[in-house]
Amino acid sequence: MRVKKLLFLLVGFLSLAAGTIGVVLPILPTVPFYLLTVFCFARSSERLHSWFVATGLYKKHLEPFVQKRGMTLRTKFTIMGCASLMMGIGFLLMHRVPVGRIVLAAVWVFHIFYFLFAIKTLPATGERQEAYPHCYRLKVHGMHCADCADRLTCALEKHEKIRAKVDYTTKTATVYTRTPLPDSTLSRLVSRAGYQLTAVEKTV
Repeated sequence: MRVKKLLFLLVGFLSLAAGTIGVVLPILPTVPFYLLTVFCFARSSERLHSWFVATGLYKKHLEPFVQKRGMTLRTKFTIMGCASLMMGIGFLLMHRVPVGRIVLAAVWVFHIFYFLFAIKTLPATGERQEAYPHCYRLKVHGMHCADCADRLTCALEKHEKIRAKVDYTTKTATVYTRTPLPDSTLSRLVSRAGYQLTAVEKTV
């Protein structure tokens, strides 16, 4: 177990360094590396995870992305590719540590299953616009934290024709629907989450 945590720490620090370099040099993808950092720190050090999500780097480059509660398939494959490359390098360097190789291989298999099946796959922008052509911007009263945003997102997306992106900092929800929906339906869905719909603006 300790070896597993050390491996997650190593990959987490490497991805943090690569993502930070990507802030300065656009040749490296910042968001995928930072997502990998969050993933690794969450499984190795609660203190490091709490520190990273409180940094300006996280809030500027990753927080808006995380609020979508999912990734496009392309982003998933980018992250898995970066992680596989780093783990592959670690695997080669551990030719004298067979236990480390076994643990690293297990971590690699776990992260593949996690990204493919545990994280929701979002449609690309063009695909989303085609599948959910109607867009509404909702002003919502009563949200105060990320958990509030998660609760509202779940309540909205229980409707089979809705996909939603909620931002508690601006107290807004952007809702994409397959068919036009009346304000009363949107208000009812918001109320189920325990909040109040104060305004609706149809943007598409």
